[in-house]
Amino acid sequence: MNFSFLALCILCLVPDKSKFQASASTEDDTTSLPPTFTLSNNITIPLIGLGSASGVRYSNVQSAIDAGYTFVDTAQSSSWGYHEAEVGKAIKDAKRRWEDWHSGESDGYVFVQTKIHPQDLGYGATKKAIQLSLERMEVTSLDSVLIHKPRCWEGICTREPEGTWEDSWVALEEAVHDGTVRSIGICDVDNSLLDQLLTKRIGPTIIQNWFDPFHQDKELRRRIQEINEKGEQKVLYQAYSTLGTQWMMRGYTNNPVLNNPILKSLAKKYSVSVPQVVIQWATRQGVMVLPASRNRSHQESNLDISGFRLSDAEMKSIDALDGHPSGKIKPNGRLGRKQDGGRSSNNPNEVGLQLVNKAKVPLDVFWVPEGADIMKDEGDHVKVGELNRHADVLNLNSYHGHVFVFKEHGKSDERVLNHFVVDKGMGGSQHHEIKDRSGEL
Repeated sequence: MNFSFLALCILCLVPDKSKFQASASTEDDTTSLPPTFTLSNNITIPLIGLGSASGVRYSNVQSAIDAGYTFVDTAQSSSWGYHEAEVGKAIKDAKRRWEDWHSGESDGYVFVQTKIHPQDLGYGATKKAIQLSLERMEVTSLDSVLIHKPRCWEGICTREPEGTWEDSWVALEEAVHDGTVRSIGICDVDNSLLDQLLTKRIGPTIIQNWFDPFHQDKELRRRIQEINEKGEQKVLYQAYSTLGTQWMMRGYTNNPVLNNPILKSLAKKYSVSVPQVVIQWATRQGVMVLPASRNRSHQESNLDISGFRLSDAEMKSIDALDGHPSGKIKPNGRLGRKQDGGRSSNNPNEVGLQLVNKAKVPLDVFWVPEGADIMKDEGDHVKVGELNRHADVLNLNSYHGHVFVFKEHGKSDERVLNHFVVDKGMGGSQHHEIKDRSGEL
């Protein structure tokens, strides 16, 4: 990536201070910057941001800012691999907060989006959650706040929420009104939920859903496009797991996106990576993507999609992949926390795990996909939870054959303290005490 590209990209999120907006870009040729979208509040953001789940830390956010990123997605849930405070500190230290730009100390700023945990649904709880994010990220206002999930289900909440997403929405509307929050939205939206959102006093600025070449969410995207074309409201469709990580969580032996023959062939043709092909395909359809990476070179290549252009026929060939993930799925099924809303599974290989911290240090819990190195994380270990104190308990639904590793929380060396393979022969409900066995491994 050359210097001129980096310098220009830093400016892709600089609104006109007099009008608090920037011009939108709808063109995307081989010489343009990453495409942009102008939100309903007239702030223009790039359609490529940095996702920060699965262990993106302070130094990783620093490198992303240096590479030219002007949008970072984080969340309050540390159990899902987010480090909200470190994101905020990296942006503060780079003098790229909204406050830095507004005071004239910086020529641009990094748009930061956070998400409220579903256990904090409810009017009062959401008010407190907003204040928590302000304090953690050392800011006086927030660029965007989403509701991370519209409801709790078994395993993802340690306590029952005090209210519903609709109660939370009232708190978000008030935060917009008083200037504490500039954009609001929600994740995992279906048609029914969209219908309800459109009746609110302040509609959603951003909707974040699972989207990749095999899961294109076409009906909801069509509806959002129609809403935007009418001009009465404007909604950004934002994607998570665009590079295929959801399929790995659903038991696929290899990532079907990164290993698809069509996508690999296109990447070879243009001498780019598969992620670059997927990111260009998504953003040219107006979908914002949030690839998470701790690798500086991957961060740079994910941001740089301007050196090639997929033909219309090639775009359609990727469109045709919808609903047809390639690769093999294990009979064990998927790792999960009953994301079907709490309904029980009939899979005979399912195992309920209760993990208890018996080490002397806080622990991060990672699921290791099949074929990955257990002792060395090369970016494929997936963080699924934390055990922050001695005797802390984490409940997970897993399957026979799944592998878990345990590392000391917050340590950069990522030394494995313990690991085990789920064995259904030990029973359908299992209790595991996690001790430090690093001297034996």
